[in-house]
Amino acid sequence: MELTNLKRCLHLVIITGIALVLNTTPGYAQELQYDLYDLIEEGLSNSIPYQTDELQKMNTYSNLLSSYFDFLPSATISTSRHYFDTDSKSAGFNLSKSISLNEPTYFNWRRARIDWENARLEFDESRKATVFEIFSRYIRVLEAQKRVMIQQNNLELQEKIYEQIELLYEQQQRALIDLKTSEIALINARISLENAEIDYQRTRELLFLYLNMDDEGYDLREPAIELTDEEFEYSEPIELTIADNNLKRSSISLWQTRLDFLPSISLNYNYSHSYPGKAVTDDLFDFDRYRDSYTLSLTASYSLFNLLEHRQVYQRSKRNLLVQEMQYDYLTSSKEQEFTQLVRDWENQQRLYDLSQQRHELAGENLDMAQERFDLGIMSLLELDQATSDYLEAELDLSTRYYQLMIKQEEINLFLSRRILDRW
Repeated sequence: MELTNLKRCLHLVIITGIALVLNTTPGYAQELQYDLYDLIEEGLSNSIPYQTDELQKMNTYSNLLSSYFDFLPSATISTSRHYFDTDSKSAGFNLSKSISLNEPTYFNWRRARIDWENARLEFDESRKATVFEIFSRYIRVLEAQKRVMIQQNNLELQEKIYEQIELLYEQQQRALIDLKTSEIALINARISLENAEIDYQRTRELLFLYLNMDDEGYDLREPAIELTDEEFEYSEPIELTIADNNLKRSSISLWQTRLDFLPSISLNYNYSHSYPGKAVTDDLFDFDRYRDSYTLSLTASYSLFNLLEHRQVYQRSKRNLLVQEMQYDYLTSSKEQEFTQLVRDWENQQRLYDLSQQRHELAGENLDMAQERFDLGIMSLLELDQATSDYLEAELDLSTRYYQLMIKQEEINLFLSRRILDRW
């Protein structure tokens, strides 16, 4: 009785411990499986490329704020005391602002706005690219894991065939060459399984290296992703929008360069509220003694010798804009061709996947019939081995094409700047 009560107590302690562990474990670990969507969220938080892009985006926004602050006038508060010949002190407030015809502050602000818009677009594209990269690596791990399972099943089949041949050989119903042939096939199956396990381990390491997190060794859950049957239509990717914004940015710089040929005209305003003290006993906080002064000036000048340099700068800017326009036209046509190629690959892979399904089904039926005929002694081992190889090849090919279709589908979504996995 005491032993029974002790077992019950131990059982209760174990159950309680497991419950505590599950309650403090992340969602993907509660079932001892990794989930694709959880890993993507982890990757967006941990991956170095994504964090780098986020910091660059913040710097671009900071630059935009600085361009706004440049419009503010210069304001200073100063105080001083002079010794030696005259012992005096002074204090004051000074406000000044200068505006020119070719005002750099204005052009810097316009360029900063374009840079910020591009930064937001690039960050969004980078986020989608990060999601797609994690998804692709996750799918490759699943594909490698599936290959391990297929090779494991093939090894079990080869072991079964070898045991059967060995028994028939002992009964003198099969020749020694059949036994050796079956043994070679068994060794080949073990080699294939070993290679599949190595490839699985390598793809798994690449996944968690990109995620920048430790691999706890859990299995990867197969995501529920449906292959779409929609007909993809071309739409301008975000990359072209960014390139068009860069054209606008260069046009602004070219316009600024044109203004350099005009006379330099600037309007200067200066306001001063100061107290010129004359003795050390003067009170700096006696604001009634402060005096105001205003200065407003208009200055015009024209550089003679710098005109040649401005012309060269203008010519270079104009050529650079022309190069960007040519690159934009080429990028536009190349993106259309790339989309056509992606859709063509998608359609070809769909057809090949359907054919692979048919081949896999037929190869399975053929293997079943070959096994039956071999058991009846009316089929050679070589023919059975060929049927086994055909089924193994069909099963591996079907698995590969299925996962390739999943990746290709999201690759098209990434190209069209659409949401990846309908979430990101």
